[in-house]
Amino acid sequence: MSDERLPWHEAQWGQLQQRRAAGRLPHALLLTGPAGLGKSVFARRLAQSLLCASPDAEGNACDRCRACHLFQTGSHPDYLAICPEDDSADNASSKKKSKVIKIDQIRDFCILLGYTPHYGGYKIALLEPADRLHVNAANSLLKTLEEPPGNSLLLLVTAQPARLPATVRSRCQIISFSTPSREVAGTWLASRLSPPLEPMALLDAANGVPLAALAYADGERWHRRQALMEGYEQVIAGQLDPIRAAENWGQDNLVENLCWLISWHTDLIRLKMNPGFTPLHNPDLRPALRNWMARQSPRRLFERLDAAIRLHTLCTVTQVNTQMLLEAFLSGASGNEKSNIL
Repeated sequence: MSDERLPWHEAQWGQLQQRRAAGRLPHALLLTGPAGLGKSVFARRLAQSLLCASPDAEGNACDRCRACHLFQTGSHPDYLAICPEDDSADNASSKKKSKVIKIDQIRDFCILLGYTPHYGGYKIALLEPADRLHVNAANSLLKTLEEPPGNSLLLLVTAQPARLPATVRSRCQIISFSTPSREVAGTWLASRLSPPLEPMALLDAANGVPLAALAYADGERWHRRQALMEGYEQVIAGQLDPIRAAENWGQDNLVENLCWLISWHTDLIRLKMNPGFTPLHNPDLRPALRNWMARQSPRRLFERLDAAIRLHTLCTVTQVNTQMLLEAFLSGASGNEKSNIL
């Protein structure tokens, strides 16, 4: 997957290759769009292409030259990938990842740019997720963005560009990625699945995002979604303690869990407004959603959707006690006034 050419990338790829051919490739690119579209795949493809000694007519790397072999093994001296680093060096018993890209990492990158390229071409750095830049690291990066060395390229990848300082965003050329059509995504996904998995069901559950849908095919995330749905149904029916349920929601990928929650409540409103055949984000959950919908008024459903959206925002954008917020939201599923804090 890391070097695959994804069909919904071709428009952006063609645009950049035209600029490359004209000698107008920017020194900094900000790759944005929803998570699960393969922005980092695109970034790596572009980086390898620029470092390759013999790219083809479409700008793709040859995969045969020495530069390509070094890149594929992660040892190319003119390429640096920067992400939140492992803190285990400070605590040998800890496997916890840092929440930010630190200033020392940016300084190392700036040192790299100061050297003459080993192969006489580009010097490239990939920052992902770029929105994790610590404020001091972002400030340290500004000088390089303002006065980049020749033949250098900085690739910033993020699904949340608004979290980057405006001073950083304004110094980058933005390349936007959007969710592909169902036809394109469905065809690509179907070629990678085996029966009995249904590509469109997975795609619907992933809000049309192909790589997220493919990840569901491994079973673990799909089973987690099913378990959370069943637990939420029990909370609504008063059969499961919200505090215990909140512990389950806070595990694994909280952001993904909350996106599922929002999609369920969106489907509930669709079913309530149009009881007939209604396209859903979660068609496989239609029977359970119908049961939930029948027990709640339209006003109540809209209130719960608003609360789910606020919960997602608070848990993903701000530093909060997520366990407390999850307990409050889930308590409100059965009408408990504790949910008023959301």
